[in-house]
Amino acid sequence: MTELSRRISTVYRAARVRTTPYAERGARIARRARGAATERLLETRVPDRMRVSADDSFVVGVHFAGDADARYQLEQWLGPLEGLARHLSGALGVEAPVGILCRSADHALAIDGETSLPVRFSRLSAGLTTFMQQPGLRVVLYVNQSMKNFQALRFSGPAHVHLSHGESEKESMVSNQLKAYDWVFTAGAAARERIVDALIGMPESRMMDVGRPQLDGPRPVPMEWTSSAAASQQGSVVFVAPTWEGDSPAMAYGTLALSGVDTITSLFDEGFRVIFRPHPRTGVVSAAARNALAECRELVEQDSRGFLDTTSQVGWQLDVADAAVCEMSSVAFDWLSTDRPLVMIRPSDPRAQVIDGGLFDRASAIEPDDGHTVGERVRAALEDPTASGELAADLAERYLGPTGPGQQQSRFEDAVMWAIRLREERKA
Repeated sequence: MTELSRRISTVYRAARVRTTPYAERGARIARRARGAATERLLETRVPDRMRVSADDSFVVGVHFAGDADARYQLEQWLGPLEGLARHLSGALGVEAPVGILCRSADHALAIDGETSLPVRFSRLSAGLTTFMQQPGLRVVLYVNQSMKNFQALRFSGPAHVHLSHGESEKESMVSNQLKAYDWVFTAGAAARERIVDALIGMPESRMMDVGRPQLDGPRPVPMEWTSSAAASQQGSVVFVAPTWEGDSPAMAYGTLALSGVDTITSLFDEGFRVIFRPHPRTGVVSAAARNALAECRELVEQDSRGFLDTTSQVGWQLDVADAAVCEMSSVAFDWLSTDRPLVMIRPSDPRAQVIDGGLFDRASAIEPDDGHTVGERVRAALEDPTASGELAADLAERYLGPTGPGQQQSRFEDAVMWAIRLREERKA
């Protein structure tokens, strides 16, 4: 046992509560205690250069908080944020205009290893206050709806802008929490309409379309794919990207427990190669989803045409695959930019919030118990590329706006610069 493991075990045992008749509740409390103990020990490993300093002089800040499985929400924004930093550095003459504040030591240490942007850590309000009260800070960006965001929103100096971590029609995308931010950067016209329709008193003037800047970033094909058995096989490639089961009935868009095995089997039966990339939170809530994921992984790994995608990035699959099978998630909306066939799987839980006239109604969609027909649906779409391409192009314009090379990143940069200038005028 390492020294770190011994220290974690010691702190965990000291924090563990007495056993109660409610075993499940006791287990949850014990897990939280172990997690808290681990986090405190990780805090001791954060180097001084990552501590919030009164000498920091960022123009744009990124506030990031969330649970252990939330890091992907920020990771997908690192490329666009690095591009933004280069743009602002040239436009404003500031060496390091963008800085990231992580409220978790675990997140801070991991993100610091993935980006060239300055990363700061502070769990406590003192560090948050120092970060938020930098004299030159003009804009703070948020990629999720963490409860800790509201600790940061109390500071009136900078403008607060919500980005979200993807475009989709999930219930979380029209949270009333959006009203707390000064502005909401939306992907396209569909997002603005969705928010205006759902949130009483939320004016469209507080929204600005920036598309999905992630789609303009470099997306090299990883060696894991090029050297895989699946890459050398014959047959069209289908990107299968199911979402997770959700943490409430209204957010229960994942159908892996019902459709997963049938979907993958159907695609293999039709002669397709399969890139299978499940959502990182799959199985966190549902044992059935967790078990189905294990079955799907086994199916994919046992077939030479299957590739279990554990690569670090989402994006390269859009260039490699010929079609996609998705549920309600941002992956489906990003896929629209390819103008290639998309098959959607509707949620199995009738309580899941589905928008009338949304992507399920506009794209090709099946019921979750029809997973065995997915292969046939994809085959039919690939055999009629003109119709599927025209449909995808129309949907891309509605949900993402212009998707020409570099257009979405430039819209994002222009929107942030506009927010900076407006804040400077107000302060003046």
